[in-house]
Amino acid sequence: MSLRFQQHYRLWCKDRRDVALSSQSLTRQLRILKPDRLDPALQSFLLDREARRCTPKTLCHYRYTLTSFVAFLRAQGVSQVAEIAPRHIRAHLVALQRRGLRDTTLHAHARGIRAWCNWLVAEGELQQSPMARVGMPRLEQRVPEPFSRDEILRLLAACDRSTPRGARDYALVLVALDTGLRLAELASLRVGSIDMRTGLVTVMGKARKQRLVAVGSRARGAVLKMLSCTDARPGDPLWPAFNWRGDQVGALTVQGVRTAIVRLGRRAGVRPCGPHRFRRTFALWSLRSGMDLHSLRLLMGHADLDVLQRYLKLAGEDLTEAHRRHGPVDNLL
Repeated sequence: MSLRFQQHYRLWCKDRRDVALSSQSLTRQLRILKPDRLDPALQSFLLDREARRCTPKTLCHYRYTLTSFVAFLRAQGVSQVAEIAPRHIRAHLVALQRRGLRDTTLHAHARGIRAWCNWLVAEGELQQSPMARVGMPRLEQRVPEPFSRDEILRLLAACDRSTPRGARDYALVLVALDTGLRLAELASLRVGSIDMRTGLVTVMGKARKQRLVAVGSRARGAVLKMLSCTDARPGDPLWPAFNWRGDQVGALTVQGVRTAIVRLGRRAGVRPCGPHRFRRTFALWSLRSGMDLHSLRLLMGHADLDVLQRYLKLAGEDLTEAHRRHGPVDNLL
């Protein structure tokens, strides 16, 4: 090989290396200059949800789930919404699953990601939602146990109706059980909002949707008994708060209603005892009494029947036992 050829070859190799290094440097510079579009897209989505008057709880849900997802994307080197792929979503859900999160929590994260991706498509940021090819995490088909009749009687027996606090707790148990209201709906009731003649009351449910619910005569009587022990006026919050001496000090907040129910459960020896367990008990007891699913859906404020279908399993067990005891062929022939 001639000396001139070797010199030309070395120069050619040097030029190739210089071009490669220049290309790598340019790529790094472009990455630095290319702004991160994930956080602005997330903040715009949250602003849109707030403009649509989503509840603070819903906004908190979106902020929590999507902040976690955006942090995961950045760790994967993703800085643009257009770079989000189904594999990123699947990997994020698997990572959450390996942390031991419950199926309901995984489903909540997936719902948040789905809502964001659908919004990005509607805004023209994406042509197709990457979530469209990702299956939602499977939820276990389970219905937590409702209160038994004995537990409800123990809760009522633990209320000293001769005191204003006991009268409040007694009315709180009956109204929660008789209406199936959500915690926030129960806490938002006002003096005078319940029509004492018809028992109807208008509540503001999820997504600021109003609906009518009914309060039975026994629960209305308990509310009147409670009001006679307090200095509440029309328009005031329905549930009064008391200090350790038993003096009325304003009204219960949402957390205050939860705390009052939990403390009553401790006194009665009923655990777990929370507001949502009253809602489940209302649904199941209504089905046992023969209420149709459509009426129950309207009273509970569900958009569809999917949630209520889970209660049919427990109601079906009741029907099996009722048929065993009263079936005509086995019992009369």
